[in-house]
Amino acid sequence: MHGNWDWFTKERDWGNIENCGTFDTPTKCIYYACRATCANYTDVPENLSPNVTAIFLSDNSLTHLSRDALSRYPEIRLLYLDNNNIVKLDKGAFTYQSKLFWLILTNNSISEVLPGHLTGLNNLETLLLDKNKIVTADFSDLEDSAAVYLINLSKNMLTTSALRLPRLPVLTEILLDGNYFESITEDLFAGCPALKSLSMEDNSISSIDENAFRNLQQLVELNLAYNRIVTMPPNVFQPLSNLLKLLIGYNPIVELSMALFNPLINLRSLSIEDINMDDIDENAFNAFSRLDFVYFKKFHYCMTYAPKVQKCRPTSDGVSSMSHLLGKPLLRAAVWSISCVTCLSNSLVLWWRFTARDENRVLSIIIRNLAVSDMLMGIYLFIIAVEDARFRDNYKEEASTWMSSWVCTLLGALAMTSSEVSMLILSCMSVERFILIAAPLKCHRAMTSQAASSSMVVIWIIGLIIALAPVIHWRSSTRFYGVNGMCFPLHIDDPYLIGWEYSAFIFLGLNLIGLMIIGYVYVAMFASIWRTRRATPLSVGDSEFALRFFLIVLTDAACWAPIIALKIRAMMKYPVPPDLHAWIVIFILPVNSAINPLLYTFTTPKFRERLNEGWFGKVRSYLSKKCSRQDSQVSDISNKTVITDKNAIQLIWNECDDDRLNTPSLFDFNDENDRAERQD
Repeated sequence: MHGNWDWFTKERDWGNIENCGTFDTPTKCIYYACRATCANYTDVPENLSPNVTAIFLSDNSLTHLSRDALSRYPEIRLLYLDNNNIVKLDKGAFTYQSKLFWLILTNNSISEVLPGHLTGLNNLETLLLDKNKIVTADFSDLEDSAAVYLINLSKNMLTTSALRLPRLPVLTEILLDGNYFESITEDLFAGCPALKSLSMEDNSISSIDENAFRNLQQLVELNLAYNRIVTMPPNVFQPLSNLLKLLIGYNPIVELSMALFNPLINLRSLSIEDINMDDIDENAFNAFSRLDFVYFKKFHYCMTYAPKVQKCRPTSDGVSSMSHLLGKPLLRAAVWSISCVTCLSNSLVLWWRFTARDENRVLSIIIRNLAVSDMLMGIYLFIIAVEDARFRDNYKEEASTWMSSWVCTLLGALAMTSSEVSMLILSCMSVERFILIAAPLKCHRAMTSQAASSSMVVIWIIGLIIALAPVIHWRSSTRFYGVNGMCFPLHIDDPYLIGWEYSAFIFLGLNLIGLMIIGYVYVAMFASIWRTRRATPLSVGDSEFALRFFLIVLTDAACWAPIIALKIRAMMKYPVPPDLHAWIVIFILPVNSAINPLLYTFTTPKFRERLNEGWFGKVRSYLSKKCSRQDSQVSDISNKTVITDKNAIQLIWNECDDDRLNTPSLFDFNDENDRAERQD
């Protein structure tokens, strides 16, 4: 029940509530203070006390309300006929109910309300006709009524032309939800000047006359949500200076101008959910000083357009909240840990690749560049973690400035560069390995150091162009990267934001192609090597070899396949849960950057061997001397450990050309020859 509280506190004549005891109670009826409740009836009982003040016939089996059905009960104030199967009302059925003020006909099968059906209801205040099958409703019988306060016609089959509201000077609330209204005409509510609450949710309204609310100066609540409104007349809200609550969300409104809301100086609650508002000024809603509640389609609208509004929904995009850049403790811990692991592991890779003089130079060049690219992702996450700490408990006030800043833009470009360069390097490396391994008999020449360096330069240039092109193209706006607090334009939470075409080109074009290339060439390489070894037993080296192949393909797929799948889903306008968006940005996107060092360096026999001989060996030696007696067996076992594996390239390469045994290969998982020389 909407409107003011006068309706509840109004003094009414409830009749003589103690004057029914002298009458026999009909079967299956009970009296309580002269109010009769009856069950299992197909018609209105005939032998109730004529002094009865209320009749409750809910959940019975009435199908018809005849002209004389209630003629014996002129004292009734309340009549409940809900949840029956009433199909028809006879004209004059309420002729003698001049004292009735509450008539409940909810959930029946009434198809029409015509002149004569409501005759005699001089004091009717509340009329509930919701959940019927009404196709025509004419309330001429209630014209100029000084009592009618509420009419509920929700969930019927009414259209604009099928409803006639006469002059109802005190009608305060009308509910028309769930009908088939196609428009709001100038005269539809012209006779209801006292209307305070109008709800037409879930209709088929596509047009509103500019003067539709001309006589509704007292209106405080208007609900037009879930309709088919595409455009709204610019001055349609001009008369509604007293409006406190407006709901127009879930309409296909193409462009919503802020000027539309200017007359609503007292507005306190606004629902514009599922409406795009990408081209309005920042802090646009700060002009509404009394606005307490705003319901937007996107979280970043709250941060950008209404930072001073007390309560704004949605409260999170899965990553950020009103108070924090990273809304959940789990996300904060994950960002710190992933960034540190990524930076440290890739730093270790660079140290190894720069200090290993006997390392394959071509492979070293490529792995160094991959490590630098992956480290950029770690730096990106580290800066995000620092900014989260800086904005702690104060993000709402700083969000708009942060997302529109050039720092956010450059940070997003950094992450994009890292992402794309890593993908390009992995694709390049995969193709080169495929050429050398899967087709060795064609005797392709191995990549030289100069070719590797040139390839890396080209890849970095391409990566920088991909990352910086949207910055230059949308130089008047930083929103391509500033669509969220993470400054990364996945466009999953909102697939059609500014630059969505470019984002789709990157993630559904370049990255999908890269993923397919990597997947194909690794499967082809594995199949080729497997065919050459199928006649021999599977050794430990072969098992490790197969496992690493599997992990390389798996991690690439684990990183990009979910992103690509969710982006396709989002572009098909299927909603993506906010929490899932957070997992994508925080946990899935950086996975390659954190795992690449493990796959391409830490698991190689050379690295493990050098680690054993280096500082790890010194630590072990120190501990061994300190606990020589207790750990002698363990030390002996450790010193005898030899990491064995087979070099697939050299085995196959021998079949092609003996001279190429000394040619460095990009597929340098193992190096048995070096170990053999050292053992000799």
